[in-house]
Amino acid sequence: MSTHDFDPFLPPRTALRRHAPRVLVLSAAAVLLHAAVLGGADWAWPSNAPPSFRAPAVVQVRLVEPPVVPVPALTEPGMTSPAPGRARPPLRAVVARLPAAAPVRPREAPTAHAVIEEPATEPPMQLAMAAATTVPAPASAPTLSQDDEKIPHYRTRMPPAATLRYEVSRGLLHGTGDLVWRPQAGRYELKLDFRLSGLTILSQASSGAFDAAGIAPVRFTDQRFKRGTTAANFQREADKITYSGSASEFPLRSGAQDRLSWMMQLAAIVAAEPQLAKPGGKVAMYVTGAHGDAGVWVFRCVGPEAVDLQGSPVNAIKFVREPREPYDTAVQVWLDPKQHDLPVRATQKSGANDEGYELRLIEVRAAS
Repeated sequence: MSTHDFDPFLPPRTALRRHAPRVLVLSAAAVLLHAAVLGGADWAWPSNAPPSFRAPAVVQVRLVEPPVVPVPALTEPGMTSPAPGRARPPLRAVVARLPAAAPVRPREAPTAHAVIEEPATEPPMQLAMAAATTVPAPASAPTLSQDDEKIPHYRTRMPPAATLRYEVSRGLLHGTGDLVWRPQAGRYELKLDFRLSGLTILSQASSGAFDAAGIAPVRFTDQRFKRGTTAANFQREADKITYSGSASEFPLRSGAQDRLSWMMQLAAIVAAEPQLAKPGGKVAMYVTGAHGDAGVWVFRCVGPEAVDLQGSPVNAIKFVREPREPYDTAVQVWLDPKQHDLPVRATQKSGANDEGYELRLIEVRAAS
């Protein structure tokens, strides 16, 4: 073993004396190394070393905070900033004086391949409420021809109060019906009930007053078997006809009638103006139902025709209302001049496949 190597079997003092120079050199190197690290010594390679072996330059990074710039208070032109400790004016006082926003220019239409999602202008709940509260628009009034516009003003002579009982037929079904007419003190009540096979299949009622044109309905109701009741309202102060089950509205014309009062109105016109009860004579009136339907009905006089009432012929005057379009109402009615021109027979149907109704008078009872 070389004398320069450390021998663990030598006495400690001998070993220390032998290796003292080496220990001093190592201790000095360690001190210099610590001093270099703690003191920030430059450990770059000598300048005569090859470039490829030079250590990269040391980059020092420091975080620099930007200077704090005081933000001026929000003020309007001509208004000074509030002093420290004083309350600022509320925001609404400033916003109220802001100029109006510039008009928004319309956006260009997107190309075919572009998809643009516009943000909702209102919350979904408000849109639903607006849609829910949104109300639908009334139908426009029907377009009338020149003949329709020229509805004459007729004189009328109202029949006295009475109850008319009819035999009612609809196809193979047969029953009875009562037409109750009650004029009293400038007003009237008119009601019709049809009963087939013990069931009331139709109930109609008309009520109102009288004016210069004759019967002036105010309300008309229509109830069918297993169906609800619908109504037409003659709003005379507003000059329009409205409906309970429809948003349609029609102008209220002079002499307008409903689907029940027209029978009494026709009898009153013919009684006051018998010249219309001749072949070719015409009576026109504006008629509405309870389902948002209205139009001009023109009754044309066919002439005298016998009607068989339970084996007894009655000389009546026949009038016909011909349909103007498919599914329009076709009406035939026979008036008895000896019974205040009240109808002794009537038929009514809508469309070619409708069996319709037929009424034949059984008896007339005067009101008690």
